[in-house]
Amino acid sequence: MPSYLVKVRKKMDIYAQRRVRNVLTGNYGSVFKGRSLDFDDLREYNYGDDVKDIDWKATARSRSVMIRRYISVRKHNILLVADNGNTMATLAPSGESKKEVATFCAGVMAYIAKHHGDLVGAIYGNKASNKRYALKEDSAYIENFLGKYNESIRLSSPTSDLNSLLHYVIKTYRERSFIIIISDPENVGQIDTELVRKLHARHEIMFIVVEDSPLTNGLLVNYDTIDIDGKLRLSRFFRQNKKVSTAESQYREAQRVGIRRSLRRMGIVCCFVDSTNHAIPRIVGMLEEQKHVRR
Repeated sequence: MPSYLVKVRKKMDIYAQRRVRNVLTGNYGSVFKGRSLDFDDLREYNYGDDVKDIDWKATARSRSVMIRRYISVRKHNILLVADNGNTMATLAPSGESKKEVATFCAGVMAYIAKHHGDLVGAIYGNKASNKRYALKEDSAYIENFLGKYNESIRLSSPTSDLNSLLHYVIKTYRERSFIIIISDPENVGQIDTELVRKLHARHEIMFIVVEDSPLTNGLLVNYDTIDIDGKLRLSRFFRQNKKVSTAESQYREAQRVGIRRSLRRMGIVCCFVDSTNHAIPRIVGMLEEQKHVRR
């Protein structure tokens, strides 16, 4: 994974659609003139420049007032907002646990952000509680919250509540950030669009949707399956029915189209991930799409 993501880092950015709101923030992956320890060049003084930047020796030599300019590298805040309700403990189409796919996706985003020198934080939660990790750039810290997130997801966990989680983000984070929301189709499909609009007015948002295993998944052909509540058992005979397979495929495709359309109306991009093997190309495609989406 690292060697592939190094190539990704050279070509891809998490692209900001909006310009800066104040002098402390900037466009992603860019180098700016400003204050830092790295000297860049000299130029003539213009009205409004800070007199503290005047280079008096250079001014004496050139007989015109010269000011120093420095390279200022601005960082973004990358916030991973992940659903850890019990549905994330079920299976993805690849046969992997959805929590494994979700953790891997969060790790890919954290890796890209970390290697751009950004700050990475996380919030994960369900109907019962939310857990917050502050914004930092330490690799061990990132590994820690990824591990804790993975361990927090069990079939016995409380149910998901994505709307409550986003309410918590709105109340907690005031400074503009890149927010990557990770959940599954059912919860993203039930999200309050007005709540998303409110969050999107302040932050950049992207969605990573971890897909559910279909009932007719060929990997499970020799097993009976049980729903998340343990109340419904679906036999192998029923799941091998072609009409059931066709109807489910149509439902899931309509669900994906509906989610994409709803988010795209708000100028938000998303990607659907069905396995850890497909996570990197899907996320790279989403980041590329982010460059061209219109708000």
